[in-house]
Amino acid sequence: MSFIESLSSSDWVLLYVSALIVGFAKTGITGIGILAVPIFAMVFPAEKSAGLLLPVLCVADLVAVFYYRNHADWKQIWRLMPWVAVGLLSATMIYYFGRQEGSMMGDFIKTSMKPTMGIIVLLVQAFGLWRRNHKEIPKGKTSAGIAGIAAGFTSMLANAAGPIMAIYLLMMKLPKKTFIGTKAWFFLIINYVKIPLMVVGANSINQETLILNAKLVPAILLGSFLGVRLVNLIPEDKFRVMVQILVFASCLKLIFA
Repeated sequence: MSFIESLSSSDWVLLYVSALIVGFAKTGITGIGILAVPIFAMVFPAEKSAGLLLPVLCVADLVAVFYYRNHADWKQIWRLMPWVAVGLLSATMIYYFGRQEGSMMGDFIKTSMKPTMGIIVLLVQAFGLWRRNHKEIPKGKTSAGIAGIAAGFTSMLANAAGPIMAIYLLMMKLPKKTFIGTKAWFFLIINYVKIPLMVVGANSINQETLILNAKLVPAILLGSFLGVRLVNLIPEDKFRVMVQILVFASCLKLIFA
């Protein structure tokens, strides 16, 4: 019996809810998307759930870019990419060595990765709040380097880079739609780069898993539609507050899930 056939009705409900949340987060209120990570991990082992969730994110990225294709700050994207590559490759090596029998790295991924990610993002958020009352925008390589490496690393290991990018882009003081469009293009690029890395490093994407992902596409599209509708109704200042609150709640979910 295939692993798809072994899924219960409650498992499918969780997967559809997760796909709906991903679509909603990509086109609407960012930060809430991190909730999809622990939901997927409730159905699949933590070390496999990241790879299984990745194609869902890729589909949602395409929809988000379609809606916000003309709203992106490419300067912000390109200044992050070299640092993101460092984070992605570092996490790929951890995945690769974590697959070895009796590996301490493998035990870390299974037991401590999510709380660690939550703590890192909370620290990033605290720094962002500290900078809130400062008029200058951080333009140095240090800010981009820290955000890029952290985003690449956490994205590869746990699909948990959304809050990091949310805080970084809030620090850049981008308008609402530019914020969403920049984030959409950023994750479209790195999530598709992650596919071959996830196949080689984590060995968690195959024909059977892609069949499961295909069954979740309707929920992704519905969530994306709802996200676009809602974000157009939210004023700019309230949008920023909601992002901060949802990032904080998502971090607590990662730490205590």
